[in-house]
Parts: sequence; structure tokens; C-alpha cells
Amino acid sequence: MAYIDVDIDDILWGMSNHEKQELIDTLYQEGFIPTKESGLKLEQDEEWDTQVGKLMGNKWRLSKEDEGIILNIVGKIPQ
Repeated sequence: MAYIDVDIDDILWGMSNHEKQELIDTLYQEGFIPTKESGLKLEQDEEWDTQVGKLMGNKWRLSKEDEGIILNIVGKIPQ
């Protein structure tokens, strides 16, 4: 079997933004996610944190069905 030494930076810099996003989406679908140690914080994450933060202290405003949905989602997140 032949091996070719290719620098990953050469590949990434040669990709369009669309191709990079496609790669990221595929990796995510395969179960790869950024680690907290990576230090990556996306703008979407900040908006997410802001919106989800609105749940704190507002349980009383939710229906039992909505509360169950939220608890079901939270239960899927490993500690």
C-alpha cells in the first residue's frame, strides 16, 4: 500500500467555506463534537446560552408538557 504525505493545512486552505461546512456537518453527524478544552465558542453558542438561560426561574410559566420535553432533552446530555 502506498502512502502520500499530505499536510492537513494544505487540504483545509484549499477548501471553500461550503466544503468546510459540509465536512464539519458530516463529522458532527458521525458523532464528532468539539471538546470544551478546544476553547471554541461560536457566536451561535452565545445566542443559545442567552435564550436557554431564560428558562432559569421560569418553570412556573411552562406547561407540564413543555417541562417534560425540556427535561427529556436535558436527560440526553451526559454529565
